[in-house]
Amino acid sequence: MVEKYFVISFDFDGVLALGYDVKVKYAKEWFGVDISPESSKKAGFEALMRSLGKQVSYRDLMDPINEEHIFEYKVPDGAIEVLGRLFEKNCRFVVVTSRNQHDFPYAQEFIREKFTGLIKYIHNTNDQPKADIIERLRPMAHVDDDVHKLEELRNLPVKRVYFRQVENKSVDGADGLFEVASFSELEHLIDGFLSGLHH
Repeated sequence: MVEKYFVISFDFDGVLALGYDVKVKYAKEWFGVDISPESSKKAGFEALMRSLGKQVSYRDLMDPINEEHIFEYKVPDGAIEVLGRLFEKNCRFVVVTSRNQHDFPYAQEFIREKFTGLIKYIHNTNDQPKADIIERLRPMAHVDDDVHKLEELRNLPVKRVYFRQVENKSVDGADGLFEVASFSELEHLIDGFLSGLHH
């Protein structure tokens, strides 16, 4: 009998790699600004810079962070251990990210180094909707920290898991989403999905 695998897809930034502290550090060091969760993403960052009269784009922050400091990003607590245990239960993992072409190779490098033996495949959306790739991969669940990206998957047969982090603490969830704030919560949720499949 062929063993059945359960595919789980993950977003990269804000799920498998936490970069908020890195952005805070280098925004202060390079541009002399204090950023908050609200100003740590593109629109908020650029609005803050305009309000301070600085000609600084989000790319001015992110390109050098990716090139020189990607390994300062943190793997969430317990992520490796949880994925290891789920791997034993026939779960397999894939990354689906919407990083731009410049940033994508650094994400690949990070996954190769930090998740060796656990995650083999990382897909970039190349400006296509994330739903197109998710539809092809047909995962059991997709984990993302962006509620809008999860909304795009509403019509697909995938369990949508909203990952809460410091940057999206104040963003409302949406109907039909499962919500977790740690990998231990995620493990509990996935175990529930698996036991539902076995009954």
